[in-house]
Amino acid sequence: MAGNSLVLPIVLWGRKAPTHCISAVLLMDDGATIVTGCHDGQICLWDLSLELEINPRALLFGHTASITCLSKACASSDRQYVVSASESGEMCLWDVSDGRCIEFTKLACTHTGIQFYQFSVGNQREGRLLCHGTLP
Repeated sequence: MAGNSLVLPIVLWGRKAPTHCISAVLLMDDGATIVTGCHDGQICLWDLSLELEINPRALLFGHTASITCLSKACASSDRQYVVSASESGEMCLWDVSDGRCIEFTKLACTHTGIQFYQFSVGNQREGRLLCHGTLP
């Protein structure tokens, strides 16, 4: 983990999720998980049932400003990772299965879009995040 900040995921509710003003949405490749980022910096993991019912699973805290973008961060079907970015230049890498923040960093720029890209190098597949945004 870069820097001196420790980010811990927290689940705060029972049957009903708190209000959540969404600023970014991501549907995971499995089609069963939705990730939303909101204007106050929270990230919510939602389970999507076959009947298209959406149920909140976890509320994650790791940002101090509005979430600007979300992207998957891994091509593996075994693991689901998501990267999030905020207006204050914070970026977090999350494990969607348990809501754990794996890595945190703060940059001088604000990412407004992130796209996961996978390519081949020899016999191996590698992934990269293509980011764009603004400087302060």
